[in-house]
Amino acid sequence: MPNCLYCNNDKPADEFTLEHVIPQFLGGAQAPDELKTRRVCKTCNSNLGLFVDAGFEKDFLVFNQLNEAAYAFFNPDEPSSLPLHNMGISDLTPPGMKEDEVCEYWLGPLGEQIIWIRPSDERMYWYSGGNPRTVKKVRTRAYFLWAERSQKNPIITWLAFRDAFLGRKVKKLMCTKLDGADPKYIGFSEPDELDNERIEYFKKECSNGEERKNKLSMYVRYDIRFMAKLAIGLSHVIFGSTIEKSHYSNALRQALWFREGDSEPTIEGQSNLGEQDQFLKEQCGVSNGVTVTILPVSTGVAVNLNLNKKMNWVVNCAKIDEVSDQITSELSHGICVILYRSLNKGIKLSLPELIAHNQGSIIHQELAEVEKLAGLNEGYFANL
Repeated sequence: MPNCLYCNNDKPADEFTLEHVIPQFLGGAQAPDELKTRRVCKTCNSNLGLFVDAGFEKDFLVFNQLNEAAYAFFNPDEPSSLPLHNMGISDLTPPGMKEDEVCEYWLGPLGEQIIWIRPSDERMYWYSGGNPRTVKKVRTRAYFLWAERSQKNPIITWLAFRDAFLGRKVKKLMCTKLDGADPKYIGFSEPDELDNERIEYFKKECSNGEERKNKLSMYVRYDIRFMAKLAIGLSHVIFGSTIEKSHYSNALRQALWFREGDSEPTIEGQSNLGEQDQFLKEQCGVSNGVTVTILPVSTGVAVNLNLNKKMNWVVNCAKIDEVSDQITSELSHGICVILYRSLNKGIKLSLPELIAHNQGSIIHQELAEVEKLAGLNEGYFANL
């Protein structure tokens, strides 16, 4: 029977499913097929997606950084839905809120305010949007207020509100009176007595420039399990099964299943919070995109993950003595995969090609074309 890359258990062949390795929230669907695998069981694909991938994606800094790309490529002549920005847990105390609930405060693309009352989860206190399993099952309520700037281009607000909280059991309530438009058309509900009380409360507390004191929660080790998972998947698709039983592969698997209180993982790498190398941030990435680079280093083969040239992680995926005879000419130059999720586009090139482009010495045509798209409407929101 096949063996699952992540849980290391033998399972029947029909228990396995497609694993993107580079997750879809980073644009992994646009990555080359050779960086995907079917050596992951359904259970790991589901659970690790919810609690490892989501634990990384829903970190406050990562979550809002990933959203920036959608704004960079926004075309006001052909408007598309824009994501909300999470601003943490609010100090608002609306009527009828339970002790185990929190008010999560969000901003829309034109400064609209959204207050989502959802269950609190102390185990996942840093997740933007709370426990991903709970919010799909529990019925919650969210209250939406338009902003003055929304009048400049109402379709932007309309589309953002339409697609807010997709896949979650959220009762959406409009706090702003609209003329000539029916919010029911985009999934809003009629308020009940409790909703009406809350709507009046939010109008009073959120409409006159009152100061808000939001709470931002961060877990500094949110990225350990995710980077270990990424390293395991990429080492498999690049080097095959020959290194899956190695000492370092076992260390990566230990990090993947790490819990507070366990012995410290012995994997090699650098978190974004401790990353001081500006070269990696500025030259091993692109603006408004996700860059994954695999390249040999003195101690092994490293994976570099870069978001928008602003956040950067490094993790070793294999020891050099385990894979030295498998380092091809392509890998020796560094394999870079650049992903633009909002454009459904992926570009594969070498690390020297990426650096040459970033330094302006040899322009990469595909990257240049994407950069032109990002600059077409630069300043649109600031000038609206």
